[in-house]
Amino acid sequence: MPWNRLAVIVGLCGSLAFVRGARAAQEQVGPWTVVSDNDARIVSMSYLNPPTALASIKMLEIDLGSNAKATHGRIEYKDGVKRDMSKEEVHYYYYELLEGPKAAWDYLAAKDQVTKYAPATRPLPTSLAGNSVRVITQKGGNYFGTLGFESDAPRGFTLTIDRSSKVPIWFDNAMVREVQVAK
Repeated sequence: MPWNRLAVIVGLCGSLAFVRGARAAQEQVGPWTVVSDNDARIVSMSYLNPPTALASIKMLEIDLGSNAKATHGRIEYKDGVKRDMSKEEVHYYYYELLEGPKAAWDYLAAKDQVTKYAPATRPLPTSLAGNSVRVITQKGGNYFGTLGFESDAPRGFTLTIDRSSKVPIWFDNAMVREVQVAK
């Protein structure tokens, strides 16, 4: 009987160590708190007291999928009420108001989870067509979308931004400091 107890205790200790190692890590990136898995892939991001017009929101939490794209979200108000966000609210807060993609890609870059290209010095490989990317212009602007190429314009590339008019934006290679692709 004592050996059975010992086996159970050892098993429980081993399980606790495994669970502790599988927990997600939290890290602050600007005003965002990033929650990642053991592979430094972002699971969710939260923002305390976001700067909204009514100042009634205590916290926003956004779940992320591949390429740091928002998939779902929750709001907690200062009066304690909690609810799920609509797709439009997730898009507005994450993409438009609070620069969520910039914080997410900054985190991924800091964790060596992106491949970086400098199209001003060397054209982008055409094999990147169709990938979700971050484009950083020479002036520091950030754009997020799907990379494309036009055969009649080899000095640049296009970017189709999600949830926009689906009309690609043209970028001349010389105007771009860096293109990042998630690993």
